[in-house]
Amino acid sequence: MAFWEDWSKGDCECSWKKCLIWTAVIAGVGGLIVLLIFAFALVFPPKCTADDAVLLRLALAPGSPPSNSTVSYNATVTLSLRNPNLYRGISYDPVAVAFSFNGTRFDESATVPAFYHKPRKTATFHVTVGGVDKPVAKLTAAGVAAFRAENATGRFEVEVRLDTVMQYKARKARCPLAVICPLELQLVDPEVAATAFQRTKCTILRAKKSGC
Repeated sequence: MAFWEDWSKGDCECSWKKCLIWTAVIAGVGGLIVLLIFAFALVFPPKCTADDAVLLRLALAPGSPPSNSTVSYNATVTLSLRNPNLYRGISYDPVAVAFSFNGTRFDESATVPAFYHKPRKTATFHVTVGGVDKPVAKLTAAGVAAFRAENATGRFEVEVRLDTVMQYKARKARCPLAVICPLELQLVDPEVAATAFQRTKCTILRAKKSGC
């Protein structure tokens, strides 16, 4: 009787060890499959933040009508674009950069050259724009009023927008992409220490089409 009891106990322990081993193997294979799905089957849009920005000048010369107004400005923005994908790199066409105030664009001169974005990497670029007495033909009376109100505080709400076309590695679809960064900028004196900028998360707008 003792012999049979000992034999059964040993067989039970052996079975439990096999179950644990097979459970670990299945869990590992399942985890690998999930990882491969995330790496190869799914694609994620890039993420963007405005890491730093300096506004040295923003001066409006109101016209009558408001569409005859001109603006003088000098601004620098540092943007970071991250590719969150594990496997797929992203190719970008040249990136157009536009600066707006109160819904009116006042600068569209800046561009970022086309580049390839490696997986899990962050691309950082600096954009500097400036102009003197540039016309803002689409400025409205409401825009002039908003400028005067913000000019009184020295803090301006400026929007930076990026527009480009991107393509994921090993995919044929070319995907229009827009990035919108709403910034609150303190006008600074170049002879005085710059005001600390609060890192800002940008909004990603991508085309709703297959492959994007």
